[in-house]
This record gives sequence, C-alpha cells and structure tokens, in this order.
Amino acid sequence: MHISTDACEIANLNYWSYWLGEIADPQLADTFMVELDLDSWRGDRLLRHLVTKLTDAGNAYVDVVVQTLWALIIRKPTLLSGKIAGDLAPIVSKTLDEGTVSSQSRRELKEVLYALRMIQRRVEGLAP
Repeated sequence: MHISTDACEIANLNYWSYWLGEIADPQLADTFMVELDLDSWRGDRLLRHLVTKLTDAGNAYVDVVVQTLWALIIRKPTLLSGKIAGDLAPIVSKTLDEGTVSSQSRRELKEVLYALRMIQRRVEGLAP
C-alpha cells in the first residue's frame, strides 16, 4: 500500500498530538493517525513542544522536529499569532545559522521563517 506524503504528514501530526495529550480520547488502533481530522485538536501544545525541542542544541532528531513544525504550520497556520511569530522567528533563524540541519530541513525552516515574517508584517501593519 502506498501512502501519500500528505497522509504521512497528517499521521505524524496526529501521532504527536496524541502522544502529547492533545487528543484526549484513548485510541485502540493506530489507524487514528490517518483517519483523524486535524481540526479535532488545537495544536498549541504540540507547537510549544516542537519549539522547546528546536532550542535543544543536543537534539539528535532536530530534522524530525523541523519537518513536524513545518507540517504543523502549513496545516494549522492560525496557531501563529503575532506574539508567537515574534518569539519563534529568532529561534528559527538561530537554527538556520547553526547549520546543524539537513538541506531539506533548511528549506522547511526558510519557509517557516517566511511565514513568521509575513505574520509579523501583517500585525505591524495593523498597529496604530
């Protein structure tokens, strides 16, 4: 059976959300990872967890964290308020500057940084 990249990303996000307690109902089979609607959980707990892991310089799984952060932001952009974008942008920039991630993670972090900057510009444009 072939699973599309989108299905894999959704399964990954649902898995993380379940593991972090954002999905409260017990799941009796792992099929929930591909069947559960992403709108059934918020994502703020997952976002905080990923940001914490991104700031951990010794994290051997930083590429997994980056990919999950990127997928979360692509699928749940409303998680990024102006404050969160302002707090996250320097963390993403620092990770890019350190050069400790794969080339795919670099591309994904650049996309995340772009989204964060657009949010900051929109918020700044609304300020009196």
